Amino acid sequence: MKVPYLVAAQPQPALAPDSATDHFIQLRNVCKSYGEQLVVMDNLNLDMRADDRLVIIGPSGSGKSSLLRVLMGLEGIQGGTIHFQGKPYINGATVRGKPLDENLRTRIGMVFQHYTLFPHLSVLSNLILAPTKVHGLSKAEATERARMYLVRLGLESKLNAYPSQLSGGQKQRVAIARALMLEPKLMLFDEVTSALDPEMVIEVQNVMMQLAEQKMAMIIVTHDMHFARHIATRVVFCANGKVVEQGPPEQIFTQPKEARTREFLEKVLHLD
Repeated sequence: MKVPYLVAAQPQPALAPDSATDHFIQLRNVCKSYGEQLVVMDNLNLDMRADDRLVIIGPSGSGKSSLLRVLMGLEGIQGGTIHFQGKPYINGATVRGKPLDENLRTRIGMVFQHYTLFPHLSVLSNLILAPTKVHGLSKAEATERARMYLVRLGLESKLNAYPSQLSGGQKQRVAIARALMLEPKLMLFDEVTSALDPEMVIEVQNVMMQLAEQKMAMIIVTHDMHFARHIATRVVFCANGKVVEQGPPEQIFTQPKEARTREFLEKVLHLD
């Protein structure tokens, strides 16, 4: 399939985090560490609107991927609270009950750097597994939904293929389709193009831009500053476990207010 070059989503006005559609995600004083030495979230606070596409940037070890894994419920936190869609979602100090609302977790989809497809299952079987096992969808309903997403992503001919028969870009598009099968309210993308060849990068980025045009709420961790500038409604720069600075991409990439942000961007953009 010939994939057109990346096209920017329609520009939108910058929106303050306390506007009308606030309270989609709220992180308050979230703490996470690996042992005593590596603190990746240090009383981290962050708000996200339902119409936001947050791009998280920052140096290695600043907690970007850990943030996504926590939001997906894959890892716990040691302190603080996270609300999702106005409801308590994760609590780092729960004494009684569960520290995570499993029902809310099913409304979040995540795509990883290395696809995480089941190699022994066909593309169709990868897509329908969770909807049939977790959501109780019939095989016929799940198959119809899978076909729809594969057509949208230009993969209809790969329905019965196995992951070993796909290119890296195709695998990542299948992974996106699989996450969409559960009809999430929020999509998380963790460095999903970092292992791909340049041509395949464009394939995957175009799919993400299509989701942006459909107003899908997204949190994206990426080292690709060009892509970040095109897809983000807001860029969040993290370092040392904290949000150092955040704002619309035009402001962050051209007139950052914090010295630490400027230092990081000068290094990254110079390397680019």
